[in-house]
This record gives sequence, structure tokens and C-alpha cells, in this order.
Amino acid sequence: MDPSADSSQPPGGAPAGALAIAAGLPAARVQVVESIGSTNLALMQAPWGPALDGPRVLLTRRQTEGRGRRGRVWLSGGDESLTLSVSLELPLPDAAPRLAGLSVRAGIEVAECLAGLTGGLALKWPNDLQRHGRKVAGLLCESRLQADRVRVVAGLGVNLLPGSPLLDQVGQPAGSLFDASADLPDRWRLAGLIAAALLRGIAGTDHRASLPERWAAFDALAGAPVEVLADGAPALAGIADGIEPDGALRLRVGGAVQCITVGEVSLRRRVDPGGA
Repeated sequence: MDPSADSSQPPGGAPAGALAIAAGLPAARVQVVESIGSTNLALMQAPWGPALDGPRVLLTRRQTEGRGRRGRVWLSGGDESLTLSVSLELPLPDAAPRLAGLSVRAGIEVAECLAGLTGGLALKWPNDLQRHGRKVAGLLCESRLQADRVRVVAGLGVNLLPGSPLLDQVGQPAGSLFDASADLPDRWRLAGLIAAALLRGIAGTDHRASLPERWAAFDALAGAPVEVLADGAPALAGIADGIEPDGALRLRVGGAVQCITVGEVSLRRRVDPGGA
């Protein structure tokens, strides 16, 4: 794997090795680099091999051109944040059903992974990870087709600790996964656990409780008035009512339920006409 980074940690080095152990992968499938434009883009643009490629993990200490959903920028850098991407190639057409709800499924896997390490976690559809109502991580899932296979890449940028200057640049209320450095587990083990969660989300082979039941444990919008934005403008308003098995958002509009599969959802506070 050659992500064309500024400098890299050899596959057998300590950080990559510790990450690989936590992720349950051979060290050769993991690379840690000092700086890179975008971990997602590097994995997406990696050359195709003659056969299906197994799981890969790419982590950087500093990402300069990170992307979020709908073209947003996800900033990262320093020890207060963690940025990594994973990739996995799947055969077509067998993989097609797994791609449905991929973004939601990956978000659930990450939330479940981290719930044992910190409290106050929630998910805002489709996959924004929040803690105590503030965004702490951004997740971007992408895919690329080649003949009879598809390469799926999932990237995650997470704010680990408060006090990072990046928190002032994200353009929305942002928080951190942990409150103090004393609460932070080993960085490389944490990265490995997250990588493993993302790969489970991509593989889509987990047959535990259904997605709606797992989502309900973290649903930041449950029962809340929300509006769907199309190209930045309000398009539909209703009450959030969980998700469908395929990851679509359930929206109660009047007496009916509409399912939202694309777009952006923003939470709106209910206005009490009485001023209470």
C-alpha cells in the first residue's frame, strides 16, 4: 500500500503493530503515516490487484484535505484527534445488499465499540457521532467499482480531547470523546478497535439484533421534530421515528410515515407558543 504520504511508520513499527493487534489484522495490512491529504482518497485510489484485496487500515497524525459528507471539510491534527480509514473489497453482485445502509451500519458499529469506553454517546442520522449533544466524530463511506468487485472505504475523524484548536474551526458545536487525557485509553489500541468496527460495518455480516433495535440505543433524534434539507433548503418536516432495517430514516408526517434515504437532517427545537 502506497498512500503517497509525507512520511510513514513501517508496517512492523510499534504504532502500526499495536494498532494491528487491536484490529485483529496482520501488521502488513496497517500503515501509520505522519501527514497525508486524505486517508479515504489514498485508499480509494490505490491500484487494483489481480484478486479481491483484504482489509487495509491507514491512519495519519495529520490530515490536510479531509472530506466529510456533502463536500464538507473534516480537520484533524495532533494528539487531540484521530483520523483513519479502512478499505475492503467485496465481490459483485453478492455485495450489493450489504451496501444498503452501509453508512448507518458503520456508525452503529463505531458507537457500540466506543460505548464501553466513554458515556453520553448518540448518533444523529445517518452517522454523526455525538457526545452530550455535540459532534465528536465524522464518518464518510465511499465505494469504487471495478469489473466484478467493489472497493468500500470508510473513514473516521474523531476529536479525542478538549482544547484542540481544531474544535474552533468546524463551524458547529463540537465536543470530544474524552474529557481529560487521563481518561484516554492507549491511542493505538483505540485506533485498532475503531478500525475493526468500521470493517465490521463494511462487511455487513453481523447477525446480531436488527439495525433499528441497535440504532435505538443511540438515537439522538428519537421523537424530535426534524426537517430534511435538500440542497440546503427545508424540504420536509416531521417527527423522527427511528430507522428502517435498511437504514432509512423514518419520518412521521401527519398520520403517515415517510422513509428518507438521502439528504441531510437537522434537529429543530419545538417552539412552545405559550413561552413556557
